Amino acid sequence: MLEVRSISKRFGDVVAVRDISFRLEKGYVLGVIGENGAGKSTTLKIISGLLKPDRGEVLYESMNLFENLREIKKKIGYLPEYDALYDNLDAVSYLRMFAEIYGVEGGEAERRIDILLQSLNLPPDREIGNFSKGMKRKLSIARTLVHDPDYLIYDEPTSGLDPATSLAVSEFIKEQGRRGKAVVFSAHNMFYIETACDHLLIIKGGEVLYSGTINELKEMMKRYVVVVDHNGKESELITDSVEEVNRIIKETIEEGREVLRIETKTPRLEEIYFQLTNRKSIIK
Repeated sequence: MLEVRSISKRFGDVVAVRDISFRLEKGYVLGVIGENGAGKSTTLKIISGLLKPDRGEVLYESMNLFENLREIKKKIGYLPEYDALYDNLDAVSYLRMFAEIYGVEGGEAERRIDILLQSLNLPPDREIGNFSKGMKRKLSIARTLVHDPDYLIYDEPTSGLDPATSLAVSEFIKEQGRRGKAVVFSAHNMFYIETACDHLLIIKGGEVLYSGTINELKEMMKRYVVVVDHNGKESELITDSVEEVNRIIKETIEEGREVLRIETKTPRLEEIYFQLTNRKSIIK
């Protein structure tokens, strides 16, 4: 399990991250969303061991990340927002290099590389400089997996990709969760978050607005629509409370009017996101 406890990070006078906490079990995918400058990349860099927080701690399987950095980094596959590749290498040579760095050698390295290239539909012998942007992104993802880590941390894995490639990457990330890995990734596109994620972390101004499952969040934001007859016309009364629904029904009947139907409306994740980020209070 990955456990983040009250991490904070300041750069000069700017507080990038303030008191962020969350947990993630293996087998689940956590989506991190927020506007530009919200603290997403800083958070991911901290939990990957690239940045040390000013306060708080990051635990992997109860071990403190920064006290056991060398050991824990072997369990992590980190994807930065921007690719840094070697254009003169082919995909196999590139992945072999990183396999050696992580101590994966011989037949096992070749087996893993072959599986990754096939899974991500990448050519083995073409120079990386001739890859499309989507192919380069998928090769970077393959690099994060060549040592078979338990935890994957991806910063904007679908950024700048065409819709078909973005969807393929999202589905691939979801599959990693099904394979038992714990995945944390940031994204702006809510569709890909919903495609891949079980859990959600919404950040604004370096603080957590929501941490929990997507289904729990949708349930919290669900609304009831009571449609009643009003002089021959339909009138809608909207509430988020079952008690309020019962009160409306009771009063409508007492007034001699008819309750035509009761509907449940669950907003899309994008709508929920904008509702939360426009609030001043934090959802707990």
